Amino acid sequence: MSEGRLSRRLQRILLLLPYAIKHPGVGVDELSIKFGVKRNELLEDLRLVFLCGLPGYGPGDLIDVSFDDDRVYVRMADYFKAPFRLTPAEALALYAGGQALAALPEMSEAEALVRALEKLRRALGCNDDEGPGVEVLVEGGAGSHLKALNEALERAKRLRIEYLSASTGELKTRDIDPWGLVASLGRWYLIGHDHLSSEERTFRVDRIKSAEVLDEDAEVPDDFDPDRYKGVFSGDSGEPSISFEISPDISRWFEDYYPVYSATTLPDGWTRVELIVSGEHWAASLLVRLGAGVRNVEPAGMLEAARALAAGIAANYR
Repeated sequence: MSEGRLSRRLQRILLLLPYAIKHPGVGVDELSIKFGVKRNELLEDLRLVFLCGLPGYGPGDLIDVSFDDDRVYVRMADYFKAPFRLTPAEALALYAGGQALAALPEMSEAEALVRALEKLRRALGCNDDEGPGVEVLVEGGAGSHLKALNEALERAKRLRIEYLSASTGELKTRDIDPWGLVASLGRWYLIGHDHLSSEERTFRVDRIKSAEVLDEDAEVPDDFDPDRYKGVFSGDSGEPSISFEISPDISRWFEDYYPVYSATTLPDGWTRVELIVSGEHWAASLLVRLGAGVRNVEPAGMLEAARALAAGIAANYR
């Protein structure tokens, strides 16, 4: 089960349990409809709860879930009845996150969020007479950068960005000829020609620290097709693909930096990934950079290309 699916399942169970405790004897079908989950998945969730409880995890510590004529009863889970009490640090983090969300342009009319933040601010001990007490300063993120990126695309102008590399952790200034923006898997990606590397590159917008539209005209290929790049993230582009296994150290950052559309964690901690490549040379360069952190490359032809490239580099040094 993927990490995202596990996270959604955990959130569903945490919402489901308080409701079932407050409504003893609630029907399975009612729970299924209310929480928008299939009946068989709901039953799997409830069976999983049997294995949960407080530390000690003896028979008297585990949550008890029983069924009576398709009705659900949850016992020995009273700690789900009362609202959670936040520590001051947790409340402050929640307030800061809420303020950052409220600062987005599309949230200007989110009255419920504003009211909740005001209640939380007062709970933190901040009174109007004493000033704001807590002040959250939000730096421009992906939302603010999209405006500059769209302007550069509409005017066909070059961009200067500060970009944080996931692989090296370095913040570098790059001049980009922007070709297009692609939204996929909940993120925005900028496609363009990177003058620093003199190559076509894909940049995750949420890794851009700053973006400035320059006066220079940008060169955009006549055959640029954004739909082709959408397939890179879903595996439907028809372009050549490569799959290989990466070490745990590399897997920590790899999916943030490269458009992986398939990733499977193996029992030994390595991860098998599959991604679209723009050509054999690009794939060979990637494999050489990963070095000993990659294994079991398919197709074999790309591995041979990487070996040839590594041999050529070594010959130049000799």
